[in-house]
Amino acid sequence: MDRIATDDHLASKLESRGCRTAADALQRSPLDLVELADVSLERARGFLLSVARAVAPASVSAHELLRRSRSVRTSIAALDDALGGGLRAGAVTEVVGPAGAGKTQACLAACATCAAPYDVGGCDGGVIYVDAERKFSGERLVEIARLKFPRAFGEEAATRALARRVQVIAPTSLSDLATRLEAMEEAIVDHGVRLIIIDSVAHLARGEFGRERVVQRQSALGAVASTLKRHAEKHELAVLAVNQVTTRIGSAAKHATDEATTEEGAIGEESNGITAALGTKWAHCVNTRIALEVVDDRRTMKIIKSPMAPLTAFEYVVDASGIKIISSSNANASDANVHTTMRT
Repeated sequence: MDRIATDDHLASKLESRGCRTAADALQRSPLDLVELADVSLERARGFLLSVARAVAPASVSAHELLRRSRSVRTSIAALDDALGGGLRAGAVTEVVGPAGAGKTQACLAACATCAAPYDVGGCDGGVIYVDAERKFSGERLVEIARLKFPRAFGEEAATRALARRVQVIAPTSLSDLATRLEAMEEAIVDHGVRLIIIDSVAHLARGEFGRERVVQRQSALGAVASTLKRHAEKHELAVLAVNQVTTRIGSAAKHATDEATTEEGAIGEESNGITAALGTKWAHCVNTRIALEVVDDRRTMKIIKSPMAPLTAFEYVVDASGIKIISSSNANASDANVHTTMRT
């Protein structure tokens, strides 16, 4: 029991009888310890109390939690401001939208910003980029970095340093991703990782699990989300996950691997039945959801779900530097109904 208790003699006695850890001791009642170690009830109670005090996590004030929280900026200034600084450390942020909306461009911009030096507005941190769809482009990353941070990445040596800070992995399935995430802690520490990007979760889930394996898919998604959150909280890093969209006719999402009866929030209110993929279990694992919509060549970014940000919409374009906001406004009355359905 690593001698965490004050009664060393009793701790040694219990260890000799197979009760070797604090968990072993705390799973037993005082009467169990009386019988196991032949001690008084009062002594057994005092011992368990000392063990509990030694292993119980200390309370943390809200002020301390705020001090610890660090955000990873996306370099999309209006979005960062609305989110209270950027992608929250210790949390999972999802960006969801149709093909061609700019999801990967947003990921590459966040990647470049995280790896950029502090003195130019970056986070000076490492990035693990999970390239599930094989869309990662080193050339595009460098292009975005040079346009956003010309002072930092004007030289060839600087761009090589940027590339070394980005670790790219390409899992073949959701199960493969779960295995790699479990073994990722050493890489997180060694490379000073501040951001994990997964582009995209839906691609892996849809590729591995068919409609007849919905339960297995949801279980695998839960395991991935749990590991991501554990890494995010323990190492104070941010997670940015890309999700895809599917179509919904009536109340049922019509995709071969989406639950037919799951009510997933619509990207736009009855907007051609478009809805976020992966179902409600994944949605509940997401702390912040950002939706990208494209309607008649007009691109809109909406903060749908966030513990920090109001319901806000931004009109944007995709250019050489990634995503550029051209106007913003708080969600109006009609938008509010859309956001309400997506917040679940």
